[in-house]
Amino acid sequence: PVDALSEREFAVFLALARGQSVAEIASEMKLSSSTVGTHLYNVKQKLDASNQAELTLIALRWGLIQP
Repeated sequence: PVDALSEREFAVFLALARGQSVAEIASEMKLSSSTVGTHLYNVKQKLDASNQAELTLIALRWGLIQP
């Protein structure tokens, strides 16, 4: 399912899984918090996750981040 994510969605997904807040992601990527929120909504829909904790678990299972 990672292939279903756009490049920007994947970057936001990884940043969130690494523990960054929406505000930090927005600042780093030079986006509004609203835009980051939209990307996160799309990521959750595409990966069938209901919250940020599930997204982090998915990233761990796929080996994208280390515990």
